[in-house]
Amino acid sequence: METQVIEEGEIKLEVPKLENFRTSSKEYVPSKTQVFFNPVMEISRDLSVSSLNVLGEDIESLRICDSLAGVGARGLRYSAELGNISKVVVNDWNPKATKLIRKNVKLNELSRVEVRNEEANTMLYNHRPRFHVIDVDPFGTPVPFLDSSFSAISRRGILLVTATDTGPLCGAYQKACLRKYGAWPLRTSYSREIGLRILIGSVQRRAAGYDLALTPVLSHATQHFFRIHFEVDQGAKKADEIIKRQGYISHCYDCGKRTLRKGWLPSLPETCECGRDFDHAGPLWLENFAEKKHLEKVLEDLHSRDFGSIERGTKILNSCLDEADGPPLFYDLHKVSSRAKSSPPKLKYVLKKLKKSGYFASKTHFSNTGIRTDASIEVLTGIVAGDD
Repeated sequence: METQVIEEGEIKLEVPKLENFRTSSKEYVPSKTQVFFNPVMEISRDLSVSSLNVLGEDIESLRICDSLAGVGARGLRYSAELGNISKVVVNDWNPKATKLIRKNVKLNELSRVEVRNEEANTMLYNHRPRFHVIDVDPFGTPVPFLDSSFSAISRRGILLVTATDTGPLCGAYQKACLRKYGAWPLRTSYSREIGLRILIGSVQRRAAGYDLALTPVLSHATQHFFRIHFEVDQGAKKADEIIKRQGYISHCYDCGKRTLRKGWLPSLPETCECGRDFDHAGPLWLENFAEKKHLEKVLEDLHSRDFGSIERGTKILNSCLDEADGPPLFYDLHKVSSRAKSSPPKLKYVLKKLKKSGYFASKTHFSNTGIRTDASIEVLTGIVAGDD
């Protein structure tokens, strides 16, 4: 296997030679490498370092696990770039991966890293003491690694979860989403937000079986992946409260109206006011997918570092900050304009009109043409159509 050395964050990494795994369109295909490494995920790793630095402030001697490590990029960066660490376990079942991880440990002269070559679930189920932080970053769905992660995580810990199978979550393969995540998705103009909320809700419900309450403090949908940072707390009652904050979305494909219902078994509306039957998505998380105070602290930490993706990371965090206090679900300006039989006005114009009328209005990181607002579809359509 040909390799090359790259720099990312504060470390150097020996990785598979990138040029050997590009398509004719120059797109890198990490799944074809003998040892997994995805350079596109650098932004996710940058944000994770800053987020963990904030979340781990009150935990002495952090024990961290990178359970599906590939070349070890996440775990080795945590070891090098976070201060209050006692141990980072960097694990991969592929012996070629662990060989490369050990090379990278030596390359960066890291002393707090324990390299493991085990099947991830077996390693997590058998490890003691529990980890304060577990990072689940698979190729595809995180579902097969959640139960073992819940058994291995500290009762007040931090769980980081990635999903790259966004097709099922966003409604392209509805039955696959139901099988994997126990929820029904919908193909709408805001499918990516539905997908992220389904992922959050699914992980929370699985954790509740272990009397764990998971609160998302930073979540984002970027490129081909969803990423969620959870704070973990213990207690059956706390887990029950989390589940109560989930629910369903009812969507009308004719007029674009959507309604929300929270609770364990809410009654869902059958017919929209326009006469068409509603379609439903859920169960899923219906509250904030990020906490504003945490985002502000992560943004401050990110700016104190010399990361390669700082501009993109800042853009994501600022966008999440802008929409943090907004209601669930956004509207696509082009879709609304099509219904209004009008050319799409400028986004800034619509945001200004909504705010002037007293509504919440912001852009969304899910879409360049998305507007998050508590105004009704009728009000938004009137603004788009030029009605005063």
